[in-house]
Amino acid sequence: MIPTVVTPAIPFLGAVVMALIGAVVGVSVRTLTTRLSGAEPWRGACEIACATGGALATAATWPAAAALALLMWWCVSCSGVDLLVRRLPNVLTLGGGLAVVTIGACAGHGRAAVVGAALLTGVMLTAHLLSPRSLGAGDVKLAIGLGAAAGVAGAQAWMIALLLPPLLTAVVGSVVLLYRRLGRVSSGERSSGSTVVPHGPSMCVATMLAVLSAG
Repeated sequence: MIPTVVTPAIPFLGAVVMALIGAVVGVSVRTLTTRLSGAEPWRGACEIACATGGALATAATWPAAAALALLMWWCVSCSGVDLLVRRLPNVLTLGGGLAVVTIGACAGHGRAAVVGAALLTGVMLTAHLLSPRSLGAGDVKLAIGLGAAAGVAGAQAWMIALLLPPLLTAVVGSVVLLYRRLGRVSSGERSSGSTVVPHGPSMCVATMLAVLSAG
């Protein structure tokens, strides 16, 4: 009898298929991002991000993988608009938040989704009221969907979604500020002012890492 070699072909093929689907979805995400922001994102950025998200979603079992892919593609849309115009439109934040809570409820995790959304939104709202310039109203609305997703993933994931974004934004802001100052020094310009980094992308990245780490 000839021995049979078993290889993990199905998971690999699944990741490839989801990456291809993500790339196709990325075209629609780019169109949506351009329409909502009035500016066009970097060519290929949405497609690559959505393809990566689709491939990473296969770490979960079906149908959780489909829900995770949708969450990632929504995060790409929100992050793209926020990076381009420093604004998060209601159609994305509120519409996406409602969709995440609804999907969580349909999957039997309605209470966790609602509690996670309420707690994260409450924390973000408090921060916004204390310092409106540091945290916009759009970030508060974005917390609805992200809090729901993290709540479904568990308490540890929710804590990551809460604590990691400020650190990510601070690191990115420091790098951007240093880059601009070095550019001004090399060109002989005077370094002045500060840089504003949108907080939405950090919230999205932190939540996706939290959900993926929760398995």
